[in-house]
Amino acid sequence: MSRYHGITDGTYERFVIDSGEVRMGYVNESDRGTLLGATRGGSTFTIETEYKDMAVDGAKGPVKGGRRITKVTAKLVANFIEFSTDLLKTALPGSSEEVMSGNTHDQITRALALAAANYKDNIVIIGEVSGTTQPIICGIENALADGNLEIACTDNEESVIQVQFTAHFDPSDLDTEPWFIRWPHDSSPTTTTGV
Repeated sequence: MSRYHGITDGTYERFVIDSGEVRMGYVNESDRGTLLGATRGGSTFTIETEYKDMAVDGAKGPVKGGRRITKVTAKLVANFIEFSTDLLKTALPGSSEEVMSGNTHDQITRALALAAANYKDNIVIIGEVSGTTQPIICGIENALADGNLEIACTDNEESVIQVQFTAHFDPSDLDTEPWFIRWPHDSSPTTTTGV
């Protein structure tokens, strides 16, 4: 009796493994941008897509070619265990820092206004791919941290700050979705069957 499965001789070379790292301003592997900090609980990259079925009399259900994309929202969520002034300012767009008298603390405050500079060129998750030295890079563009900021202090635990970044379309190019995935081409599937 044949067993049916998807395993090939290259299967174990195409896993995305471990937690990866979150960076801001990634260009390429030579210019990886700024590491935002260590995480606990991982990070996620999500592309939410809304479709509309264009209803036509006589169609009993969805028709091939009769759908269109009406909304795309790309997000990246990271759970940081490592805190810094720069991370807190990134998590609170529009905020600024001031060194307090005595030079012991940075005070972070914010005015109720966002500027173009508050949008980051990109935020990426760089992850390890099991069968190659090249990483997977999942990124969002024109990123703005737009989730709530919460710092919880609990006995016998370390605080983790969750930061949600949302991509924004470039106003000069509303047809290009503001996200990218870079997959190493040396990890493409083989033609070996899994039977």
